[in-house]
Amino acid sequence: MAEKIVVSANWRQSTSGRILKALSLFGGLQILIIICSVVRNKFIALWLGTAGVGLFALYNYTLELINQLCQLNLRQSAVREIAAADRQDVKAAVGMVRRVSVILGCIGAVATLILSPLLSYWTFGDYSHTYGFAILAIGVGLSVVLSGEQAILQASDRLRLLAKATAIGSITGTAISILLFKLMGIRSIVPSMLAFFITTAFSAVYYGRKSVISATVTSKAALLRSGPMLRLGAYMTAGTAIASLASYIFIAWLRGNAGESGVGVYQAGFVIINQYVGLVFMALGVEYFPRISRVSMSVYRTRIAVRHEILIIMLVMLPASVVFINAAPFIVKLLYSSEFSAIVPYATIAAIGTVFKAFSFAMAYVIIARGDGKIYLLTESVSAAIFIGSSIWGWSLGGYLGLGIAYAVWYGLYAISVSLVCRYRYGIAIHITDCFLPAATLIAAGLQAMLALYGHYSIAIGVSAAAVAASGYMLYRVLKRRTLKE
Repeated sequence: MAEKIVVSANWRQSTSGRILKALSLFGGLQILIIICSVVRNKFIALWLGTAGVGLFALYNYTLELINQLCQLNLRQSAVREIAAADRQDVKAAVGMVRRVSVILGCIGAVATLILSPLLSYWTFGDYSHTYGFAILAIGVGLSVVLSGEQAILQASDRLRLLAKATAIGSITGTAISILLFKLMGIRSIVPSMLAFFITTAFSAVYYGRKSVISATVTSKAALLRSGPMLRLGAYMTAGTAIASLASYIFIAWLRGNAGESGVGVYQAGFVIINQYVGLVFMALGVEYFPRISRVSMSVYRTRIAVRHEILIIMLVMLPASVVFINAAPFIVKLLYSSEFSAIVPYATIAAIGTVFKAFSFAMAYVIIARGDGKIYLLTESVSAAIFIGSSIWGWSLGGYLGLGIAYAVWYGLYAISVSLVCRYRYGIAIHITDCFLPAATLIAAGLQAMLALYGHYSIAIGVSAAAVAASGYMLYRVLKRRTLKE
């Protein structure tokens, strides 16, 4: 017998409203972080020159790799651990996360300190930057503590405080960095990076410990309890490593077929699609992941949450995708230059792939919320293989346009794979009615892409206006609807 549930209007409005508030709050926050990064890089280029830019990039790349290994994806695995805990056990879970983040931070800092001579040699080819890496070992430890406190704020629904702490830390760190660039010149790279670590970590710790109370947990008890959390984090770290390896393999292949300039053009387009368009997914995930983690053990409640998230995210992606497709040529010129105009076909077609990415987004989080690390690693491995195969096929098919098609194919197949996992492993089926909005969004985005590629901008703008109006009206109806039926 078909199930049916009636949910109060207050629940509906509060859930939909929270999703949209999180989107606006963290979408704006991500834009602020990008602006801070652009400003910091701009002053490095102006005052420290190409040598300063290169030095900063080498240090930063190495530390990002170390942080990924040391943190064991604590930011997400800790969110699941706290959000899924019983009401009486939340304080103990928070205390465990804090204790584990300090332990992992100390391990990362000591490992970086011991390996600083080798890190200098591997990164720069000599031992002249050993002291630089030794000093930045402190930053490695602080970054792990930062991830733990951010996870605590996110899982505890202190989203405004999380955004406030992140914004204050980023702005303060950027301001101090710029001051150091001016006063110390090229010698300011290491102190400025350390200052940024300190300000961001201090801000998160201050607001986290002020607003979220934890129980006292010993190191031994924390390590014993954290086993499942750390195992999940290890699987997620391995999944990230596989994705990075797949990207490296394809870029190496592309360099052999298109040269370094071809790689540069592709990377520019990939950044636009994944970082700038991906802001929507990052912003929505901050609110969605703790919510889906709390109900992950209930098939029915999980299905309701997934269907609701698909509905909201598609109503957001419908206007976002069509507007992006029309604005792609102008975005490329604004962010790069006319030399990168070759990526416009890639970005235009790849925007269709973001519809598939949005559809799979809501379901992929179910795997993590269930703590199913092996299945997560399997799906990421399959995704990496599809990415390599489709990208090579796409380039051979039609250059950058083919790569855009490959991007859409990649996420289309990924959406199918996670849908099958949710259906047959967790019993969470996505009905055909749930596919209506994704299909409508895909059709609108595809039409926009064809019109934009062939220069029919006047018609494209009209279609965009209609899509935005329709999406806004449907979103208004969702917020006002009094019942939720399945």
